[in-house]
Amino acid sequence: MITITPAQMKELETRFMTENGIPGTLLMEHAAQGVVSAIARYTDTGTVVFLCGPGNNGGDGYAAARLWAARGGHAYILELTDDLHGDALVNRNLALLSENVEIHPASEFEFPPFAKVIVDALFGTGLSRGVGGTAAELIHQANEYGVPIVAVDIPSGLDGTTGEPLGEEVIRAAETVTFHRVKQGLVLGAAPEYVGQITVAPILIPLHGDLNEEYDGLGILEPSMLDDNDLFRRSPICHKGDFGRVVLFCGSRGMAGAAALCANSAMRAGAGLTTILCRDSLLPILQTLAPGAMCAVLPEKEGHLLPEAVEIARKALSRADAACIGCGLGQSPDVMPLLRLFATADCPVVWDADALNLLSRHDGLLPLKESDVITPHPGEAARLLDCDTQDVTADTLDALDRLHDLCGCTVLLKGARSLITDGMETWCNLYTSPALAKGGSGDVLTGIIAALMARREPEYAQGRLSSVDAAAYGALIHGLAGIRTEKLHGENCCLPTDVVDCIRLDSWGID
Repeated sequence: MITITPAQMKELETRFMTENGIPGTLLMEHAAQGVVSAIARYTDTGTVVFLCGPGNNGGDGYAAARLWAARGGHAYILELTDDLHGDALVNRNLALLSENVEIHPASEFEFPPFAKVIVDALFGTGLSRGVGGTAAELIHQANEYGVPIVAVDIPSGLDGTTGEPLGEEVIRAAETVTFHRVKQGLVLGAAPEYVGQITVAPILIPLHGDLNEEYDGLGILEPSMLDDNDLFRRSPICHKGDFGRVVLFCGSRGMAGAAALCANSAMRAGAGLTTILCRDSLLPILQTLAPGAMCAVLPEKEGHLLPEAVEIARKALSRADAACIGCGLGQSPDVMPLLRLFATADCPVVWDADALNLLSRHDGLLPLKESDVITPHPGEAARLLDCDTQDVTADTLDALDRLHDLCGCTVLLKGARSLITDGMETWCNLYTSPALAKGGSGDVLTGIIAALMARREPEYAQGRLSSVDAAAYGALIHGLAGIRTEKLHGENCCLPTDVVDCIRLDSWGID
């Protein structure tokens, strides 16, 4: 599935209707069917409140109210105005002719008792300013009513392009039924707080063909992508060398757990051999916390790495299929010779956490290799871009592009909806969990990506994963592990070690 912007969708609809002689009322009827199907997931034939605005979004609401009444429900419409035009007016008139449909002016509104669902059809994706007056009061009361809200195309008050609230009042939907393709604003910015489950309803426009391909957008990662990928299938005669060697330089005094989480997640995600470049003082801890990983011991004196550590790291990297650096690394000067070594490594490298902070503080290290991956959260991204964190979160797509231009490699910008790009493909991951909002989760993600990049090409696979595919699949696998962990322990009580235990290279266990 590929996203589309509101402006692109408006142009696409107009061209489709013009070129094929299709009236807008027919598209509106199909949209309304999608809304009614969503309502039926929350109630059989109960009373449903339809909040209808003055445009085509309101027209979808009037049509859905009529269809809901036709299947035996009671439709109670609160309308902002009766001064409608075009397709919206047609559907209002049809609703007036229907049984079990009541229409009341919203200015005198009162929500009926015992309503089972509220449908938000106030404003669509074309809204460009905050909602005020009666509409704002309707949104407030709807959010407070305590029943599921089904949003039509987008929750009213949310920007359809950026996903940011346009004002103080925004519908908080249990489900958003969007049409034809996911709108960009449903996956960016603060959208996860408002959109609920996203359902895409067809409205006659073909999903494939020249007309659709002109409107490119973000690729949406789907769990089925894991199930369909032969790369994750193992031959009965395979051996550990088939699945690559991962070398990681992570951990420091007080943060050895980050290295263990990264190493264990790499092994859980299928790495054949995992080696930790391990400070001498951390050896007993890491051999206990990550017994499946080997440790290449880096000599220290009084807590500082000795020059010999560089040659030990060089030998380990020369045998690596992929590497990662930064999880719990610390930012002491003694790590810089090894960080520079990783910047020139022949294998692809995942850069995270303190490694990113060091890249932002030291000149001459950027850009990285095209095959590398960086995994910043917004704060780390802001340090790399020398801007405020708010500048990153206000326009994540722009920040993503700027990070790619700066670093020259694949970028995974972490967040509630992580974004991934290599400058040509851009992906968005919708499958995640609040359970992952805990220290250590990023270390798990880094290990997963490194393991995927390290996999060597088996005979039956189409080819070794590119860095952007490894980052995209890694984000999806990590998010699904978070979902499984939340089901087991609840979103508050999950540990990053639980997430490691829930890593799978398929979609099983998330339904």
